Amino acid sequence: MEATLSIKRLMIFLRILLSSNFIISCSNAQEDKVLAENKFMRTKVYQSDLDKYILDKKIKDTVQKSKFYVEILANAKARMYIQGISTSNSPKLNYNEILLEAEKFITLKNMVNKVLVIKSERKMYLQKDGKTIKTFPVALGPNPIGQKENEGDGKTPEGTYTLDWQRHETPTFHSFHVSYPNAIDSARAESKGLKPGSNIMVHGTSKGVKKKKDWTNGCIALSNVDMTEFRRIVFQNTVIEIKK
Repeated sequence: MEATLSIKRLMIFLRILLSSNFIISCSNAQEDKVLAENKFMRTKVYQSDLDKYILDKKIKDTVQKSKFYVEILANAKARMYIQGISTSNSPKLNYNEILLEAEKFITLKNMVNKVLVIKSERKMYLQKDGKTIKTFPVALGPNPIGQKENEGDGKTPEGTYTLDWQRHETPTFHSFHVSYPNAIDSARAESKGLKPGSNIMVHGTSKGVKKKKDWTNGCIALSNVDMTEFRRIVFQNTVIEIKK
C-alpha cells in the first residue's frame, strides 16, 4: 500500500516538474521576441539573434544603435534565403561572409537619409540627420526660377518628395525618379486647367553632349562621376527636398 502511495506521489511530482519545465520554455519563447520579420521570405530576427551578434562582435556601445544592428541581421537572413533558393552555380557564401556583406550594405544605406537641393545655389546636399556629408553641383531646367506649375514649363519643382524608383539603363547614365506631382502639385495645376507634368528625375549626363548651365526638362542633373557616388550611397525611398 505504501509502495503504491509512493509511486503515486512520484508521478504527481514528475507531472509538476514537467509542467514547470513547459512553463519556463513558454516564458523563454515569449521573451525571445521578434524584432524584424520578412513575411515574403519567411525570415525573422529575434532578440536572441541581436544578443548573439552584440556578444560575438564585442559591441559595448548599443545606445540608439540596436535598430541598425537589427537591419544588418535582417539583411543577412534575407541574403541567406535568396542564396538558398538560387539555382546559380556561383560559390555559396557561409553565414559570416554573408553577414559581412550585409554590414557593408546597411552601413552604406544608412549614410544618407535626405537629399536637399537648393535651386538658387545649383547645389545638392546629401545629408544624414541634418548634417551634410556630400555636396554636388547640379543643372536644372531652362526656366528654373519659381514652382513648377505645368508640363513643359521648363521648371524644376519645389517641395518635399521621395526618390521612389530608379532606372539603371538610361541615356543619362542612371536616374532616380522624384515622386512629383504630389496631391498639392496636381490640385494647383488642375485649378488652372493645366497638366502638372511628370517624370522628374535626378539623373546623370547624356554621353557625348556638351551641356549648358541648365539643360534638363525640369530634372536635376549631376555629372556622371557624381551620379556614380550618388547611387552608391543614396537608396530608393530616400526623402528629397527641393527649395528655391
